[in-house]
Amino acid sequence: MNWKKGLITGVIAGIVLNVLSFLFMGLPWMSAFYAQMFPQMVSAGGFFWMILSMFLIGLFMGLIYSIVNESIPGKGFRKGLRYGFIVWLLAGIMWPVMMIGFAPVIVWISELLIDLILYLVTGMVVVKVYGKE
Repeated sequence: MNWKKGLITGVIAGIVLNVLSFLFMGLPWMSAFYAQMFPQMVSAGGFFWMILSMFLIGLFMGLIYSIVNESIPGKGFRKGLRYGFIVWLLAGIMWPVMMIGFAPVIVWISELLIDLILYLVTGMVVVKVYGKE
């Protein structure tokens, strides 16, 4: 376990999650839904908290990876995909599943797929940046 590498990896993962999130926010049906359903998210304060929350998720992904990296099978990108998928199952799938009760189908399915992509890509970045000890 290397906390310093985990911390550096987590900072980079937080940046990656934010960049990818902003790319997907441009989907018209997603931005329209969130602006209507959660108008506070489009305020400066909401924007700040959204950035911070995505950054913290990435930070935790890097730190946790420093603990569990040897227990995840595979090497390289496959290992990153596995790690991203595990994180998605534990954290990323909750919000889209909760959305089933109040969001249009296109929104919660998009959120489900977007989150999967976010966590898979971030998992690969985490494994690549963390590297070998």
